[in-house]
Amino acid sequence: MPRRKKSSSKPPTPVPAVPTAMAVPIDPSYDTSTQPLLSEDLESQSSTTHQTFQSTSSPRLSSTPPSKPLLSFSSQLSWWSIGLLNNISFVICAASAVDILPSSVGAVYLANSFPSLLIRLSAPYWFDKVTYARRMFVAFILYILGFLLVGLASSSNLKLVGVALVSAQCGLGETSMLALQSRYHVKSLTLWSSGTGAAGILGYFYVVMVHRWMGLSNELTLVVSTFFGVCYFFVFRTFSIPEMPKDEEEDTDADGVSKTKTDTNLSLKERLKLTLSLWRWGVPLIVVYFAEYAMQSGTWSAIGFPVEDENARKTFYQNANWCYQVGVLISRSSGTVWKPKLITLWVMPFLQVGILVLSTLNASEHWWWDNSLLASAVVVGLFGGAVYVNGFRMIGEEVRADVRELAIAGAAVSCDIGTNLGEAAGLWIQAWEERRNGI
Repeated sequence: MPRRKKSSSKPPTPVPAVPTAMAVPIDPSYDTSTQPLLSEDLESQSSTTHQTFQSTSSPRLSSTPPSKPLLSFSSQLSWWSIGLLNNISFVICAASAVDILPSSVGAVYLANSFPSLLIRLSAPYWFDKVTYARRMFVAFILYILGFLLVGLASSSNLKLVGVALVSAQCGLGETSMLALQSRYHVKSLTLWSSGTGAAGILGYFYVVMVHRWMGLSNELTLVVSTFFGVCYFFVFRTFSIPEMPKDEEEDTDADGVSKTKTDTNLSLKERLKLTLSLWRWGVPLIVVYFAEYAMQSGTWSAIGFPVEDENARKTFYQNANWCYQVGVLISRSSGTVWKPKLITLWVMPFLQVGILVLSTLNASEHWWWDNSLLASAVVVGLFGGAVYVNGFRMIGEEVRADVRELAIAGAAVSCDIGTNLGEAAGLWIQAWEERRNGI
């Protein structure tokens, strides 16, 4: 951990050297009002121009993430499983959209994403006031009620309410667990991300196997999905979330759990400023999600060989989504293997936009027109997953420790903003391609 540069006006009290795995407590007499939000700002700090957060506690600053013990095997399994179980609910609803409401698939997609967006938008303003245990218990209740309602309700409106409850569960659970992983060894983020990537493949496979191969009705398939909710509840109970100590020493327990106190005294203005300060990671997340969901909901739905054949278009759409999920699983599982720099994090989303533009034009002009197009879907998944896992990794490394969990929760909204914008663009893209192809 780098030492502070001495200030000409008020030098800090010297502190003795300690092992690098431990944080250095800062003298309470030191003025914390000039401490930067991001650790990299230590080198460019100017007391007259740099806007920062001031809290009643003394936040720690680090140019590198704290060294934490490796996770035990059981903790690794829990992190992967909770990622799988949290996101598989979203995937099941998406895969069943055409059966839930055949006359308005778009409404199902909207109900499956908009409530999650609202949760993430509000997260930085109340998450630190509600414990993880309570948040995840609410997510469990939403999980069960959502699938029961969408599976058993006879009214279309009630079915959409059920989908909305599942969306709220997914958003609440994902935002909470992304924030929680910042207390653990960095490998927890990769394990979580890998589990969410696997959810894309296993969720679609579950619907195909139970509904189409085994012949269960769509309603019964959705009701049986409550089993995943029960597993979700019990897997989370295996997590050990220690009470925050009153001291400001950043410590870790035997399982790599950080005990740094989260600052809960930020004003609404400071919380908003915190969220907006994350733009360098939020923008790549928005752009990459926008491009991939515009392709999923628009471009891929108007491709088929031949394009006039509705079954051919459905087949390509399903296969493209499978290939996309494979790419997501691979890249989200690579967080500890490949750690790109910020410039690479920005390059990938704009390459994704390039794929969107070329794929959309190709769907109209048919330059490249066979099943080898599925390779591009794998690349789309690789870019999307890589930006996700590395974007949140960078936030965990760069943001000040005492606001790190709130920052990650705030940045999570970028995913949903990109998703909703992409789905809106996809409606226009699909209509344009269908007119161009005369279908």
